[in-house]
Amino acid sequence: MLNMKLKSRLKAMSFALACTFILSGAGVVLQHPEIAVAANSSASTASVSDILKYQNADGGWSKGYNTATGDWKNSTIDNGYTYSEIKRLASEYVKTKNSTYSAAAIKGINCLLNMQYSNGGWPQIAKSEGYHKHITYNDNAMINVMYLLDEVANKKGNFSFVDSNLANRCKTAVSKGVDCILKTQVIANGKLTVWGQQHDENTLKPTNARAYEVPSLCSSESVGIINFLKTRPSTPQIAASIKAATDWFKATGITGIKVVKQNNDVVVISDSSVKTPIWARFYEIGTNKPIFVGRDGKVKYRLADIDQERRTGYAWYGSWGSSLVK
Repeated sequence: MLNMKLKSRLKAMSFALACTFILSGAGVVLQHPEIAVAANSSASTASVSDILKYQNADGGWSKGYNTATGDWKNSTIDNGYTYSEIKRLASEYVKTKNSTYSAAAIKGINCLLNMQYSNGGWPQIAKSEGYHKHITYNDNAMINVMYLLDEVANKKGNFSFVDSNLANRCKTAVSKGVDCILKTQVIANGKLTVWGQQHDENTLKPTNARAYEVPSLCSSESVGIINFLKTRPSTPQIAASIKAATDWFKATGITGIKVVKQNNDVVVISDSSVKTPIWARFYEIGTNKPIFVGRDGKVKYRLADIDQERRTGYAWYGSWGSSLVK
């Protein structure tokens, strides 16, 4: 029942959410002051008893909690799952001092640690196949995990109850994650640029996910990555990474257009009076041309050239980089 309700709610929200995000860069659920994800897990609305009930044997949570088949039955970090439940349980423990909640939170933290690849990345879903096993920056999934583990590593917020061994393991995991971020930053034409939505877990190069998510440079998720790197102690490599990525945003901002919703569609209108830059969600590697892709998987260079369902059902433009180019 919980899964069906979740699916229904997300379906009803999809068009409105996508259009709001396209037009204003807002309309998303904040998981951390620096970043956002497309939709929250059920952790904020489910009862704590249901959170305990639907915790998987490995300590994580599946999307919708009671998905029975396919990869989605496994623990996932997609759309806020697992790390949001951990935060809710830690909060409940602080309120009640009920050790059931702290034990479940610790079990969830261990799930995240066990999901991490040796190269420092996290897949979208544990023990999965296809694109779900790729290193997943999409919707800031991996970055949100790293914010959580950084809290645990420093025993901040509601995580003062963790022992030093677990805190140290989280500190190591975050360090490995940073190393993965630096190694996956895309080099094009001899220059560091930004990151893709997802990267191959072996080659570390940008790769495919859903048909309309092709290997590319992704502005939205790259902002979340940059902001996380800014929270780290600076090193020459981190400083160079941030500067290169920020320079990329300065070079790729788009002015002179408006993206508007009209007649159940989303259209791009030329307007030379628009001086505030926006960014396309995806850019072609090597050319920095904005790209748009429908469910046929074919790359187009104008939003109008993909099917209406995808034009209205995805955030193709946004103000993501505005905080970086001030």
